[in-house]
Amino acid sequence: MKASAPASSANLGPGFDCLALAVELRCSVSVAPGDRWTVSPAGDDGFIVNAAKELHKEPLAISIDSEIPVGRGLGSSAAVIAALATAIGRLRNGEDDLEGVFEFTAAAEGHPDNAAAAVFGGLVLSGGGSPHRLAIHDSIRPIIAVPDETLPTREARAALPDSVSIGTATRTGSRLLRLAEGLRTGDTGLLETVGPDELHEPYRIALRPIIGELMAAARLAGAPFVAMSGAGPSVIALAGEDDVSAIRTAFEGVPATRVLTPRIASQGVR
Repeated sequence: MKASAPASSANLGPGFDCLALAVELRCSVSVAPGDRWTVSPAGDDGFIVNAAKELHKEPLAISIDSEIPVGRGLGSSAAVIAALATAIGRLRNGEDDLEGVFEFTAAAEGHPDNAAAAVFGGLVLSGGGSPHRLAIHDSIRPIIAVPDETLPTREARAALPDSVSIGTATRTGSRLLRLAEGLRTGDTGLLETVGPDELHEPYRIALRPIIGELMAAARLAGAPFVAMSGAGPSVIALAGEDDVSAIRTAFEGVPATRVLTPRIASQGVR
């Protein structure tokens, strides 16, 4: 039995731990009964097998084929868990339980944002209730810069302060509303007013300065909105079609970086 789930760019600046966008880079997982637990290709087998054992008692042969860069802030772990849980559900029951897959993936991840995008697709708001799909204008295109270096999520989270000021929280709320409305309407002028995040990005940029280099390059090229993708070090720009080429060229000008221009994934697991 087989299933796939998309990559996702979480946080998007002010949407820390509650907002994510699914993009069309996919992780496919196939499962079949086996005489022992196996994962192909070999890698972090313990993580995959432990997750599978929570869903299925008998041994499985698990095969993974992923387009998603690992350790770059593109939701690779959420995608593989969502696809795995969906494939096992299809093997056991012959049907999908998206809410159940989401809850399992979010628990495995420790936060719901990437899990929601991987399972439901599109632009998704999570936390404080069931995930909610937000509208995103057809004109919006993601351009993603993926550095060669990695930034483990644990390291990125450890860099964050335990609390922030009321002023930071207030400005972050305003930025999040501007971002959501700009993406809904395709108003790039409004997206430009979102500005740089101050809740989490400055602390993570200090860990990997290339993040700041990429963000500055995109802004100079005219990107209306730029943010870290998840915990980084990848950077995502959201722009209209006319700006894609210039932003891509700007990203390519930063050494040790590759650029991806996937479409937004309107469907999550499939």
